[in-house]
Amino acid sequence: MTPFSRIATAGAAALLLTCGVVGTAASADAAPKAHGKPAVSHPAPRKLAASHPAPHKPADKLAGMRKGAHQALAACAAQTRRIAAAEAASTALSDADKATLATAGSADLAALAADDAAVTTATSAGAIRAAVAAGRGTVQGAVLQYQLVSGAAHVQAAAAELTTEAAAVDDDAAAAALDGTDVSAVDALLADLATQVGQAQTDATAATDTALAIPASPSAAQLRAAGASAHASLVSSVEALAVARQDLTAASDALAALQTPAP
Repeated sequence: MTPFSRIATAGAAALLLTCGVVGTAASADAAPKAHGKPAVSHPAPRKLAASHPAPHKPADKLAGMRKGAHQALAACAAQTRRIAAAEAASTALSDADKATLATAGSADLAALAADDAAVTTATSAGAIRAAVAAGRGTVQGAVLQYQLVSGAAHVQAAAAELTTEAAAVDDDAAAAALDGTDVSAVDALLADLATQVGQAQTDATAATDTALAIPASPSAAQLRAAGASAHASLVSSVEALAVARQDLTAASDALAALQTPAP
């Protein structure tokens, strides 16, 4: 190949290369462009934490009954406090009786508080009714105690009064005996009076003991038994006092007759 031929060949090759590049660019420029909105990037949906509904508290089917029971027991407690106030203000009761009844009253209020708590936690209507019944029994026991101890206190006071009056008659009889008057009939009456007064005091004490033995939450049977026993003791004491009063009247009349000059 001549030098001229190599130059020509090289020029032709360069021309072909140039045309290929230009053609390729032209083809690229001639390619249709995609039209439309640019793609939008959407974030992945956020997972929400699982929501748990608040636990549903079942309705208290005993709410109405429970409320009424609380009110009934509150009334029992108020009545118990009124009884305690009456006992403290009593002029018939001795200090010892007042102290004993005050202790019993505190036990009654504690029992009523326990009944009220039982109503709060009760799971059945029967349990609520039982708590209210126990509370009412407590009040009935407090009332019975107050009545019986007060009754016994009145008997003791009457017995003390008779003893004082009998002592005055006995002094007059002793003075008459010093003057040579036969007062044996008067002495006999006064001796029986002392016996009757002693019996009345014993019965009254028995009634008090029975009353104070009533528990803070008594059953109906316990209330009936205590009431019957103490009532019988009080009846016996009152009967003994009546006999003692008759003895005192008879002794006074007999002494007066002995001291009256014969016409």
